Amino acid sequence: MSNIKINNLTFRYDDSDQDIFKDLSLNLDSSWKLGLVGRNGRGKTTFLKLLLNKLHGTGEIQTNLQFSYFPLKVEDEDNITLFALQELVEVEEWKLKRELNLMKVDPDIIWQPFSTLSGGEKTKVLLALSFTDEDSFPLIDEPTNHLDEAAREQVEQYLQNHKQGYIVVSHDRSFLNQTTDHILAIENGEIHLYQGNFEQYEDTKEKRDNFNQAKNAKLKGEIGRLSASKSNFKNWSNVIEGRKHIGQKTQGEINRRTQLDKGFIGHQSEKMMRKAKNAEKRIDRDIEEKQGLMTNIEEIPDLTMNFQADYHRDLITINHLDLAISQGPKILHDLNLTVNNQGIIALEGENGAGKTSFFKYLLEQGQFEEDGEIQKVENLKISYLPQEFTIYSGHLADFAQKEQVDYEKLLNNLKKMGFPRSSFNTKIEDMSMGQQKRVALAKSLAQEANLYLWDEPANYLDVFNQDQLIKLLKEVKPAMILIEHDRYFVDQVADQKIFLKKSQKI
Repeated sequence: MSNIKINNLTFRYDDSDQDIFKDLSLNLDSSWKLGLVGRNGRGKTTFLKLLLNKLHGTGEIQTNLQFSYFPLKVEDEDNITLFALQELVEVEEWKLKRELNLMKVDPDIIWQPFSTLSGGEKTKVLLALSFTDEDSFPLIDEPTNHLDEAAREQVEQYLQNHKQGYIVVSHDRSFLNQTTDHILAIENGEIHLYQGNFEQYEDTKEKRDNFNQAKNAKLKGEIGRLSASKSNFKNWSNVIEGRKHIGQKTQGEINRRTQLDKGFIGHQSEKMMRKAKNAEKRIDRDIEEKQGLMTNIEEIPDLTMNFQADYHRDLITINHLDLAISQGPKILHDLNLTVNNQGIIALEGENGAGKTSFFKYLLEQGQFEEDGEIQKVENLKISYLPQEFTIYSGHLADFAQKEQVDYEKLLNNLKKMGFPRSSFNTKIEDMSMGQQKRVALAKSLAQEANLYLWDEPANYLDVFNQDQLIKLLKEVKPAMILIEHDRYFVDQVADQKIFLKKSQKI
């Protein structure tokens, strides 16, 4: 058993004036199966790179561990998989096969060119590579992207069965619940360590946030009352100042009429003025003290979408549809489906079952051979969120114009999703994957649409953004066909589930 000791670590990027981490101190046990969570852009991948010694801050990281990293980038994808991996890490064939067997993957795939592997197979092979060296401590960054539910369960079981610890970054709640026993959460520029899985972390965080919200509300009330008192004293000061001024101007008349001491009014005014000013200063100190006691709670603002419900009750009606790629394999058999003008349909099934191809068929992208009956409302406005969102490029203003969406609506939803203002002038192709995904999503939300086709919206989104989407979809109930492998997300928003089997049966 080893530890990772972090002492007073501070780090910021050269082009930024804000610290990602400040005076961070942690003591992590290498036997823990640790989930690293937090909003996109708050430092999760940066934290892993600091451990890997690829970035350097002030302070120190003490450990005798050697780290492995997932996913490594294969440079020559046309190379045989085993040889391509051996160019990255010194790995013996038998060790790689051992890990693939544990993952219930045919080990002979290592003799195929890496480019011929499916997305799920590539993920599993690279994850297996991370565990081939039993003396290394795996750092695993987003292992579930583009994996179907069955593949995610295989990876879950693989990690559950490993005795060795690791740090895993993921935004899939169900996956984290099955694969972690500690959570390291980046919240408002601070890191908090929790014992338990993600569900236990969320429960603890919710209770803490509720307590802090009640405390903040009480403090705001007290600050309001103090501010009112300060205002009263200020008004009193102004009245006293006015009386003093009047007294000075009419002093001769008052003395002639009442024979009062000439200095009496001035003296009393000065005394009351000092009292009022001291009271104001005391209230200012009390307000500052109570403001310092307030806890910064990360708010999650509500998103908006430009959904326009069509007056037709049924937007698409499909009866006994057989669908095949032109001069290619059949992808759907005897599909029956009705899409109403409101309500969310989730298409489920393993990778390769034809879900994305069905979207392209509805969008009239590509060539297909069909048999059966399909009726679709004319001039239907469809907003499409593609799985391959890296097709987008250019500056945001030009992108909005090209996609014919309101630029202000695009920026507004990006701000609400925690997109950094400093990246507004960055070209989309130069953004991080999480930023690119939020641009694609903000574009779809800003488009006026009667129907949404969303392909894996939860990929690359943190749980905060996912919660924003879940709340929005529950409230709006747009007409939508959804492809998503995140079980929690689907269970929260889907009104109907259609399962597509790879065997072409429904």
